[in-house]
Amino acid sequence: MRPIIFSGTTEGRILSEYLSEKNIRHIVCVATEYGRLVMHPDQFADIREGRLDSDEMTRLITDEGSVVFDATHPYADVVSANIRRACENSGKEYIRIYRPEVDDDSTNMIRCFDSSDSCAAALKKTTGNILLTTGSKELSVFTADPLVRERLFVRILPSEESIRICKDAGITGRHIIAMQGPFSTDLNIALMRQYGIDIMVTKSSGRAGGLPEKLEAARKSGAFVYMIGRPQEEDGITVHQALSRYFGEETKPDNKKHMHVDLIGIGPGDDSLMTVKACEAVRSAEIVFGADRMVRPYSDKCTYPYYRSDDIIPVLEEKKPGRIAVLFSGDTGFSSGCTKMHSALTDWFEKNDYGYEIDTIPGISSFAYFAAKTGEDYTDAALLSIHGRSQENKAIADLIRSVRSGSKTFVLLSGDRDVRKLGSLLNNNNLSHTIITLGYQLSYTEEKIFSITPDECQNVTAKGLYIALVTNPMPQHKLLMPVIPDDCFIRDKVPMTKESVRHLSILKLGLKKGSVLYDIGSGTGSIACEAASLDESVTVYAIEMKEQACELIKTNISNLGLSNIEVVHGCAPAAISDLEPPTHAFIGGSSGNLREILDSLPEGTRVVLNAVSLETIAEIQSVSREFDMNDLTIEQVSVARSRELGSYHLMTAENPVMIAAFTLGSQ
Repeated sequence: MRPIIFSGTTEGRILSEYLSEKNIRHIVCVATEYGRLVMHPDQFADIREGRLDSDEMTRLITDEGSVVFDATHPYADVVSANIRRACENSGKEYIRIYRPEVDDDSTNMIRCFDSSDSCAAALKKTTGNILLTTGSKELSVFTADPLVRERLFVRILPSEESIRICKDAGITGRHIIAMQGPFSTDLNIALMRQYGIDIMVTKSSGRAGGLPEKLEAARKSGAFVYMIGRPQEEDGITVHQALSRYFGEETKPDNKKHMHVDLIGIGPGDDSLMTVKACEAVRSAEIVFGADRMVRPYSDKCTYPYYRSDDIIPVLEEKKPGRIAVLFSGDTGFSSGCTKMHSALTDWFEKNDYGYEIDTIPGISSFAYFAAKTGEDYTDAALLSIHGRSQENKAIADLIRSVRSGSKTFVLLSGDRDVRKLGSLLNNNNLSHTIITLGYQLSYTEEKIFSITPDECQNVTAKGLYIALVTNPMPQHKLLMPVIPDDCFIRDKVPMTKESVRHLSILKLGLKKGSVLYDIGSGTGSIACEAASLDESVTVYAIEMKEQACELIKTNISNLGLSNIEVVHGCAPAAISDLEPPTHAFIGGSSGNLREILDSLPEGTRVVLNAVSLETIAEIQSVSREFDMNDLTIEQVSVARSRELGSYHLMTAENPVMIAAFTLGSQ
């Protein structure tokens, strides 16, 4: 035998959730599908949907009930009478859960008044359009205040007398809605949206007067209901009193505002691809937010074409809904606004003392859909996005690096402009041999999937959303060591650390993930570029005093598709005084400031120096006596390269280079 809750209100849901938290098995009876959706089923809550007559209630309570809680709506007087009668027939205790009167500070969408006068007085303190559905008899009470009158839209019977009363009260033209009922929920919603209604005024007219349809329309439209003449409530107890009396819960009424948020991934776009859970969450929401194309299918609900928290939060502040849904395209966990939305709403709820729940419901990603349509497996593919990021250097560098070194790269794009930019990027980075498969308006009726070359991207002008698969038949797989050859750098007349010495120097540095490297006296930027290419988490500052060399470094950075290098024009140590502290430093040229440079580096910095001239070697020997150089090693490297001379190959020696490596200790 279990407690039985007849639920139709928030109180029923609160009672059920508490019993589940205490591992108490119970039955919850709801009349409609919506009633079931707002509940939270679990192993302890047995949710049963469907309307029961008096005999069915009696059998249920007799066979399975220990105690009965009636948490149905205050206006469901017939249902409450049947539940009470069934309890009497079964000999089980009946507890009516009473919903306390709400005041103007309540988060409930219903405001109750004992008279038209008190309702009219309350309307003076509001803003927004008002739909008056109380008829024409007491119209003068609501039109007495001119500021209220100009916001009134009055629904009356289409009779001459009613229209005359409206005109006498100063209501004319489109502010008169002369129609004969009954009015369905959909018709009420249509009228409220047509006239931008924020408040509906109604009498407690019961089912025969269309009250349930009005309340449902107001809920779906996000409007407040000002109700006159609430029915006399039977004796009962609040849900908090019930918890205390029957389950020993010492609790005070929860005056906190509550809101449930569902962040929903709708998939590629077509609503037929949404998950069952996502569809249920949208149906349960009082307000649905999302880009215009996403909310357009939900004309029966209150929707806003907003997808930024700065736009959504003001609506929540004004409407104070109990449950909302925010729609996102594609994958909620990949380049999605979902994460930022979750963070922004959490901050707002915390600052405003809200009780809240935020659930993220993922959908089918565009990658999964596109891969299925193209027959491609994306296990070994790179998944990237320049959707809304086509001006970000890092996004572009990641894309070029991925296409150059991988055979398959899936990339999310925005519109046709991104397609044209993709083609230009591939051509400008010697990747014109790649093949692009484009997906256009995936899952919509306009869907197209076709292959083009980078050159043909310039002919794409159709507006809409795109995704691309870039296939590289000749990928240059990245090796796990510094291997950028000398001929990849533009040198001009600027000095450059040659390949063999460069690679050995970087190995001596011992860079790790997240390292910060100063390349002092960067020259062509060969050390900086080589180090940055090892891992994108490494941050490199290329410090160079010559302006011509700085421009050359920038060109090499661009050609190699690197995004983690910053060029600093100036002479060390002055040029490094405002930079973040380094973990490593390579000194290829000190301009006679070696002592000052070392003095400016923090303790623990790993330093590698290259010396060619005897003067620099002497300077290193001198400063080694002043600084604590832990693990100091000095190696001289002599490299000879072969060159052709007729039918012979001769070795030509390069200048010997001394490589000093050490970790700075205390001075």
